[in-house]
Amino acid sequence: WVMSPLSPQPLEDIRDYFGEKIALFYTWVGFYNTMLWLPAIIGSLLSCTKAYFGTSDTPWVSLYGVFMTLWSVLVTHLWKRLEAQRQYEWDTLDFEEQEEVRIEFIKNPSTLHNQHINEVTGQMDPYWFDEGSLFPPSGRAARSMVTFAFIFFLDGMSIWLSIFIYQHQVHPLLTVEDHHTGSTIGGILFSVVSMGLDRVFGVLVGRLIQWENWRTETQHEDALIKRSCAFNIFNKYFAFVLVGFLVNHVPIMGHDLSCPDWQCMPVVHVMLMVHFINTGLLQFLEANVLPWILKQISDFKNNSGLKKKAGLTATTKTPMELSMEADDFNGVYDYYSPYVFQFGYIACFTVAFPMGSLFALVTNLYQLRVSAKTLVMNTKRPQYTCASDIGAWQDVMDQIASFSVISNSLIIGVTSHSCYFYFPEMTMVQRMWSVIIIEHLLFAAKIFIENIIRIDDVDARREYEMKQSMMEFHLRETFGLKTE
Repeated sequence: WVMSPLSPQPLEDIRDYFGEKIALFYTWVGFYNTMLWLPAIIGSLLSCTKAYFGTSDTPWVSLYGVFMTLWSVLVTHLWKRLEAQRQYEWDTLDFEEQEEVRIEFIKNPSTLHNQHINEVTGQMDPYWFDEGSLFPPSGRAARSMVTFAFIFFLDGMSIWLSIFIYQHQVHPLLTVEDHHTGSTIGGILFSVVSMGLDRVFGVLVGRLIQWENWRTETQHEDALIKRSCAFNIFNKYFAFVLVGFLVNHVPIMGHDLSCPDWQCMPVVHVMLMVHFINTGLLQFLEANVLPWILKQISDFKNNSGLKKKAGLTATTKTPMELSMEADDFNGVYDYYSPYVFQFGYIACFTVAFPMGSLFALVTNLYQLRVSAKTLVMNTKRPQYTCASDIGAWQDVMDQIASFSVISNSLIIGVTSHSCYFYFPEMTMVQRMWSVIIIEHLLFAAKIFIENIIRIDDVDARREYEMKQSMMEFHLRETFGLKTE
């Protein structure tokens, strides 16, 4: 699996060895990468037409915006269907109802303890709770308010830094003749600030979620995902919203920061290109260069070079000793996060940079095997973990699909000037009306797709019910139970 990049993923083997939670992640990534092929091919063709005409606006930009919106809706909805199939095939439908309480929750001093009568056994069973209330502030609810206050502070800082960078570093360098210099510098600075704040958030939010004290592992992880979404929706995307939709139409901090000749499409194009290059480069450095540097530091501390010159043989460790020294597996949150927020860039903004889908596909195929190698060879084998779905990541993807309707409508009608290929005499008021009409039509198409494609797979459900009936029959036969 790790060393065969062109072979299919052995999902059943992954499930048997690591559990459904990790198998679901690799199922989702494989599905997402498969869905990326179509926008990658069409986006590459559109980029060729842009290069041929020598402009960021072509007659096909509007059509590509509609296509990307429908594509994002299909990705989220078809995944729900595949996920439902896996729930039937892997018998995980009732997992969250049977999930055990976290030991950390039970031992937390904030957790309250009581007993109640079990309706099945009639005996007294212990239970723990820490929900609290907002008014007056108490328990988990009060601690969640503190977490969200911290997130909103970071969101405000991200927004202010984006405006500051554009006003003082990017806008002065933008001219009608040269938009590449300012856009490139802006793309680099936006990426650096976003990555830096993301690192700060990642360090602190884990401690805050532990402090909130959630009952089960699923609730704990869902809370982490939702708070990550509340932060990253501004940290990762606001800079593109600012340049693409606002600067030409709204005074920023009392200043007119509009793009030269109202051409913001080329600026967003270069910024997105720089972002995808920076992301791919960072992933490569983290996967290859950083481990090498850490190894050199470790060898230096252990005087490996001096021992070799002195003719001393290095201590040979058994595979078990090496595995015990490996890093712990930190869960699938860090595995999902880059892919889901990359999906946001592609669904909402790659109309401005159609090659982004191809960039994403290439880096994903490489990163998929890197994560597999890390999981299998460089970390301790994680304990078996079950899951019935991808958790709150599905809600994040649904929100991204809905936002893509608005963002692509704005790119078609506001950022891009491709509408003039079809209606040369359009006024700005008519363009705004076109945004509203396109947005309503795309939302209608989204609702139609979600209702016409069934999530519940009839064949998978029928096979699951048949297996359940057979299992119940064998249990009755084995234990001599009578059929009701």
